[in-house]
Amino acid sequence: MLLAYNTSLADLDIGLFSDDAKPLANFHHTTSSDDRGVHDRLLAQKTSDLLKELSATSNDISLIAFINGPGSFTGLRIGLSFAKGFAFGRNPAKENVSAAEKLSPVERTLSPFGEVRLAPLLAHQVLLASATSNNPLPANSAILYPGYEKDSVYMSLSETPEKIRYIPIDEVAKMNFAEVVCTPELDFIGIPHRITSIDLHTMAEMALRTEYQISAQSLGNLEPFYGTDFKPNK
Repeated sequence: MLLAYNTSLADLDIGLFSDDAKPLANFHHTTSSDDRGVHDRLLAQKTSDLLKELSATSNDISLIAFINGPGSFTGLRIGLSFAKGFAFGRNPAKENVSAAEKLSPVERTLSPFGEVRLAPLLAHQVLLASATSNNPLPANSAILYPGYEKDSVYMSLSETPEKIRYIPIDEVAKMNFAEVVCTPELDFIGIPHRITSIDLHTMAEMALRTEYQISAQSLGNLEPFYGTDFKPNK
């Protein structure tokens, strides 16, 4: 079974998928302006609830896909900590023992047995895959993700979605892109654009590709990705 979730924005999305990425169960929480600690409070609990719906346990999860940047500094840290805690619990190799002993109570929430692999994905890669599933983008297109300030964005080019910059939206308008892809949160940008979202099913399908997967032994130095000129959104 595959677990996918996104903690990079204010809302929380969690989904369970079969080993061939067929949707099994999902959870979405829309966060209000006065709602605090959503990811910390709900990620572990709602994952457990989804497993119970399927009469499954955390032992059934063999692959975890999550957004590892860019986005909310706190949200990304919680998402990565959850994945690390899960993986350390599932991979009790000697080199992981000392690291596992340092996990917080949140990171220790799930501690099943058997190997699990992780797929830390970049938001721009997922947006590109979602946006082009039925309609390819022309060359010289831009992908935008919400930034720390309302009038700024995390931007990459469709040809190089892994190279992400933090810039004012006004600069995007001056660059004369062939097309712009952005999330619903950026529908106000004032330039022609194509709306798409982080889709958990797309994340699950990407996670099945080995180039996006890492093993527990690679977790030690894994950090959220912010790219160049980033201002972490706390």
